[in-house]
Amino acid sequence: MENDTLLVRGGYVYTADENARTHPAGSVLAVNGRIVAVGETRTVDEAVAALGRRERAGMRTVDASGMMVLPGFVNAHWHEVLGRGLSQFGPRRRQPDPWCDHADVPGPFAGGGDVRLLSTTFDAAYSFADALEPEEARAIAEYSLLTQLKAGTTTFGDVGSMNKPEALIAATTRLGLRGAVSVWAGDGVCAPGESRFRRTREAAEVLDRLESVRRAAQAEGSGRIRVMPSAIYTANMSDELGDGLAAFADRHRLPFATHVAALPDETDVLRHYLGTSPVRRLADLGLLNHRLIAVHCAWPDEEEQAMLLQARVHLNHSPAKYGTTGESPMSGTRTLLRLARAGLELSLSTDGEGLPIGGMAEAMRQAWLTHNELWSDNTAIVPSTALAMATRLAAGALRWQHEIGSLQAGKRADLVLVRIDDWRYLLRPRPLEGFLLLGGSADVDTVIVDGRVLIQGGQVTHVAESAVRERFIEAAVQVAGRLFDVDRETLTRFTARFSERTRQR
Repeated sequence: MENDTLLVRGGYVYTADENARTHPAGSVLAVNGRIVAVGETRTVDEAVAALGRRERAGMRTVDASGMMVLPGFVNAHWHEVLGRGLSQFGPRRRQPDPWCDHADVPGPFAGGGDVRLLSTTFDAAYSFADALEPEEARAIAEYSLLTQLKAGTTTFGDVGSMNKPEALIAATTRLGLRGAVSVWAGDGVCAPGESRFRRTREAAEVLDRLESVRRAAQAEGSGRIRVMPSAIYTANMSDELGDGLAAFADRHRLPFATHVAALPDETDVLRHYLGTSPVRRLADLGLLNHRLIAVHCAWPDEEEQAMLLQARVHLNHSPAKYGTTGESPMSGTRTLLRLARAGLELSLSTDGEGLPIGGMAEAMRQAWLTHNELWSDNTAIVPSTALAMATRLAAGALRWQHEIGSLQAGKRADLVLVRIDDWRYLLRPRPLEGFLLLGGSADVDTVIVDGRVLIQGGQVTHVAESAVRERFIEAAVQVAGRLFDVDRETLTRFTARFSERTRQR
């Protein structure tokens, strides 16, 4: 257990509060996991001196000199899908040669999006978690969340994962993160070659799974885990499921997240199969309100944009991921920033892939640079705004804004420390700019959640990272062989350089 009192002293503190306050020579003091003082080091030292003798005697001090101190990153839209990572070596892999990228072809998200194919693929993925053995699910979930933690994410919002929710809860608890867990929710498909939406399972089955996750999150007891109802796609949700999810969110006062108006061809497909457009359908189902997290929402028509504004929904996008899949929610319409300028909150996330992808640091960089390029305006998004999008605004999306997202007295002590004393920061008066230009997830030095130091010097402090990695490799190999028909020789050849056990065998 960590000491009850933690002092992070002498760093360049970015609070990410509504006034974007910074303290170039600042400190943060936390007692029992909650911030009690933040500001210039001299002022915080006075707060330390005012503590009781017992609190001072048990205080742990983290020297933040030469470091930037940020709020913990909040990844409001994430999917755990690392169990599919080795499927690229299977007979139905995404490219002719997994060892080379020259033969790659555009994927289903590119060129406007093959919404029918995506709907079918998403529906088939519903049962993937059921095919995982419990030990496989836990090993994959733990490594997946460890990659998030090491990259500075202290809180995640699960918008449906190809893993058992119970495994995600167990991994979140063991690693000490904060998260909102969901299920891969869908009960139908807009299939190629068909003309009507087709149900593939009972909505009650999906809703029962969600209720089970809610009870498990509540029973966990730490207060760091919640449930978040979500639908994997508007093209995979029946009216019955939508009604049920809306009732669930209302009953428990929870946010609801889904991918909506995410691709150019989505509206035409939904009109063909379901008779209406994506945003209008959410409105009809009672899901268009201030608790909605509208992910990738770049292609609503003008009337739908007005509906989004009136409902005060929250927008979320994943700019570091779009180039890897051929999506264009930013450059396709410029709608996201236009809606943000009109008053909607816009946050950042990483999305999900079968392999670790750019973290929140990369998302901040891409949001800053890409929005500015699109608008021919170097102030369209400034670095401090990008930081708010990755912390305070994302916390608001998850309805956690009163607890996390900024460094302010009364909030939980979730912090990220990044070294800023090498060549990249020489003579830079604004280290956050240097970090977003020349740094990234691998530069995260220290991660603190609830006042507990979980990463220090880039190393995990409370679990054996090598053991987590080995269990993940073994689980990923087992899943690839059993579910994706990948031959053992190929898997052994590929994983040997990552696994000490494989090299020994």
